[in-house]
Amino acid sequence: MHYLQKTDRPIGNRSAFHPLAMPGDAFAARLFLIDHATESLDVQYYIYEDDLAGKVFSAHLLKAAQRGVKVRILLDDISTAGKDHALALLAYHPNIELRLFNPNRLRRAFRNFALLLDVNTLGRRMHNKMLVADGVAAIIGGRNIGDVYFSTLRGTLFLDYDILCTGSIIPELYHAFDLYWNNHQSVPSSEILSSSNTETRYRYMVKTLDRALNTFAQSQLGKKLSQTPFYQKIHNKQFTLTVAERDDLYYDHPDKIVTPESNTTYHISSQVDKELEQVHDDIIIISPYFIPSKPMLAEIKEMRERNVKVTVITNSLASTDVFPVYGGYKESIKPLTDMGVDLYELKPHSLKPYADKKKLPKAFRTSLHTKMIIIDNRRLIVGSANLDPRSDKLNTEIVLFITSEKLTRKQRQEVEHIIDLHHFYKLSWEKHPADEDGRIYEGPVWHTIENGKPKTYDYPPKAALWKRLGTDIISLLPIKGYL
Repeated sequence: MHYLQKTDRPIGNRSAFHPLAMPGDAFAARLFLIDHATESLDVQYYIYEDDLAGKVFSAHLLKAAQRGVKVRILLDDISTAGKDHALALLAYHPNIELRLFNPNRLRRAFRNFALLLDVNTLGRRMHNKMLVADGVAAIIGGRNIGDVYFSTLRGTLFLDYDILCTGSIIPELYHAFDLYWNNHQSVPSSEILSSSNTETRYRYMVKTLDRALNTFAQSQLGKKLSQTPFYQKIHNKQFTLTVAERDDLYYDHPDKIVTPESNTTYHISSQVDKELEQVHDDIIIISPYFIPSKPMLAEIKEMRERNVKVTVITNSLASTDVFPVYGGYKESIKPLTDMGVDLYELKPHSLKPYADKKKLPKAFRTSLHTKMIIIDNRRLIVGSANLDPRSDKLNTEIVLFITSEKLTRKQRQEVEHIIDLHHFYKLSWEKHPADEDGRIYEGPVWHTIENGKPKTYDYPPKAALWKRLGTDIISLLPIKGYL
């Protein structure tokens, strides 16, 4: 991995990072690490789709295995329904070992019924996302493996963020992967998936993956992959990583999913809370699924009382891919706006001009999937964790705190560049216009700019009626802890 050794200053015993905000860069960087690995690849994901991006990713992993690289793949089992055959064939190669985390033993019939009956066990998942190559470079962040994360095809594009890492952080990431890999919840695929594979079926799978590579090569992203900033900097020997002053890695212990929610021994929440207590001037919180707990609301209130500027960026009802979460979030709008928090929601089609400028494939809809916190122009927090009860109490997560003025200021500029009323709704709590009976209610108001003119909504904009009704119903149900 000598391509990744150039840093902006001597690295010493510290770590160096490179942001992967654009989906093309994020995909290119993953394929680059896989293609240049010579010894080992450790792959850990919550979702691993069997779509074009998934097949291309698998094809590159297989080619690495064929040249002698040892590949370990650890997947959460929540989204493997219907993919057993493809996964088992991938693991057929002797250099590829696959394990499933917290597997559902019912693979076909009654699979979802088993989840419903045992939600307290099967509903608790491994949400971590990580790729480690040769024990010298890694990518962590919010992206899973699938078309929506890399804009491989037209449709929905998840706006997300990963970071490429080298240096002293790598042994820590490797240890985190090993901890999960060797945990009793990680079951070898040979004990779960069908073992009826044959050499003939394996060869057919190889041909299928080769066809996927050819299809991808003709796609818009495939044609532009070599033109991404990541590959261009690598090709021109201009790729430079930024050395951070400090980095702190936190991750839940895998046994978190088998211990009571009240037992925080295996949780990262306490460490993260301590970090947030150190905010001095301002904080930007970006979370696609934002359901602040009472302690978090109290913490935000304490920040505002110290004149800390607090900005929260999340999905609108129209842009979210999990609308029940909005039902849990909506009750926080009033307390947040009353505190003076700047609360923004992503517009579902607003970033098309930005995507065009960055030469991304046009998407019909954009949805926020970034998990990030920016603190005081010097601390950047990235990883897999959302700010919701599920990440806090039920799922396992991994979070990286990076102390670097250079990285943080650059990311802050990127965020501030797009945070305006052309791209987002800004929320307030105001009196609504009188209804037919002359009654006046208070409630959330969405401020935006459309066709060059200011516009306000007193209901979630651009969201279908069934979504609005659904969130109203969900907000009344006692299920907030599962959202």
